[in-house]
Amino acid sequence: MIVVFLFLWLPIGVLVFMSFAKGGVLAFPPKELTLQWYTTFLNNQAAISAIMTTLKISVVASLISVVLATLIAYAVDRFVFPGKNVLQLLATLPIVVPLIVTGIAMVLFFGAINFQQGYWSIVVAHIVRTIPFATLVILPTFLTFDRQLEEASKDLGANELQTFRQVTLPSVLPGIIAGGLLAFTLSFNEFVYTYFVKDSSTTTLPIYIWNQIRYNVTPQVNVISVVFLLLAVSLVLIAVSLTRVELLTRR
Repeated sequence: MIVVFLFLWLPIGVLVFMSFAKGGVLAFPPKELTLQWYTTFLNNQAAISAIMTTLKISVVASLISVVLATLIAYAVDRFVFPGKNVLQLLATLPIVVPLIVTGIAMVLFFGAINFQQGYWSIVVAHIVRTIPFATLVILPTFLTFDRQLEEASKDLGANELQTFRQVTLPSVLPGIIAGGLLAFTLSFNEFVYTYFVKDSSTTTLPIYIWNQIRYNVTPQVNVISVVFLLLAVSLVLIAVSLTRVELLTRR
């Protein structure tokens, strides 16, 4: 396992190390180390604008994904209804379908309904991308919830809505937050869906990085990648700590 993890993480370690390379050419090992490219990144208005655009998309997409994923998880856990298995399948299907296939499908679908490509088309695409992961994180929190607490609440006179708001929701809230953090991380890093459904005036950070490495690779790209890495790892670790994701495997 140590060898496997080294194989996976050593290239990322090299990327982080190369973000401190002084020269403009990516040659390993670098002759000198510097913080120059971090300063350049902080002064790069195009990169900062791309980050702000990504945040505006990711926040909206992740919030909508969490609400929908919570409703799906609640329905799957609490009720038996026609189409329940189909709902579970549709909620997780984007995970197994290749990204490029879904991207092309969304382009054709948006064109068929005359849905203009731009900010909202990217938001919709990111919702499709993140709902499965948010659902798989939120669902175990409902599965492990003690239903006797709800029964006690109703015995004390609370109705269904009051019980959910005052008893159920506070208990499952860590899982919902974890699902939201994971959805935000995936949306912030999403490239394939964005590339297919964006317009020419909307540039997210992954698109910005792609445009940079197509023409001129500099250590600044490594700096942006380090920012991605730190954000993604931090949010995923917080999400894992807030919920019992391992229950999904047992189920």
